[in-house]
Amino acid sequence: MLKKLIALLLVLCTLLPLAAYAEKEPNTIIPLTEEEIPPTPEGIHYYLLLCSDRDESSYSAPGNTDGIMLVALDTLANRVMLISFIRDMLIVRPDGKYGRINGIAKRFSLEDTIKVLNSHFGIRIEKYILVNWTGVANIIDALGGVELTLTNGEAIRLKDKQAYMSNWAVPELRGAGTYRLRGYPAVIYMRIRSETPVGGEQYDYRRTTRARNVVSSLANSLREISWSDALSLATVTVWQSIAATNMTLADMLEAASYAFSLRNAEIEQLRIPINGTGREFIYMEMATQQIDVPANREALQQFLFDSYTVRGDDEGWD
Repeated sequence: MLKKLIALLLVLCTLLPLAAYAEKEPNTIIPLTEEEIPPTPEGIHYYLLLCSDRDESSYSAPGNTDGIMLVALDTLANRVMLISFIRDMLIVRPDGKYGRINGIAKRFSLEDTIKVLNSHFGIRIEKYILVNWTGVANIIDALGGVELTLTNGEAIRLKDKQAYMSNWAVPELRGAGTYRLRGYPAVIYMRIRSETPVGGEQYDYRRTTRARNVVSSLANSLREISWSDALSLATVTVWQSIAATNMTLADMLEAASYAFSLRNAEIEQLRIPINGTGREFIYMEMATQQIDVPANREALQQFLFDSYTVRGDDEGWD
């Protein structure tokens, strides 16, 4: 009996290196070619918001884009959509190797980040804005703060910060509840990466939800904004907080006009990967998320285009 047990252990030991080696190889990802990406339906406008982990980010030194959010404005179906992409998602880099999505801007370029998202998810993003966390805080402060509903754990995490000040929130932070946060604590809230699940999410999955909560709350606070104030917000407050963009001032004015026309629309949210389509994966000694790209591509396109019947155009889409 003892000999059989020892033999079994020896067999298992010989298999372990093979299993570990196999785990290093990710599932094959096949991006779409330019010809395979469908056209953007009339009325939909994409703006990619990227947030750098560098305090002094710029076009030539963007850093890692730890915040990746697509804003889709549909002026025909009257929709505002926020889509977050988890930062450690494993993708095919421009050089054909595998890597994390948040490192593409730093290793290649900001434009390559757009190309990777487009080829993996079958969309045609063109415009991007890069900010750093200080810029985000400045925008929030310029708008008078952001109203957020915190769990008790989130409130504790904010109060545990050494820089904590009693004027971070109104009313003063005392536990679970709804508060108006200043820019700096709002940024800390977005960057919380807690182990305790909230709404079934934890770690970076919950981080993406917190970021969408902040943007959604800011948008909701602007529903009564005047056109002159909207222009000032776009061309002064936001414009001065941008680290890099391929948008001109005219592009920013156009985006402001779209957003202004949709200021009363319900804000819809989606996270990529969707539930049940991602798993933690160690690749090249990096912690990544291996996701089912085709399933998420389909989910994203359904989310973006499910108002197609509203358009009254029966050609080009099923």
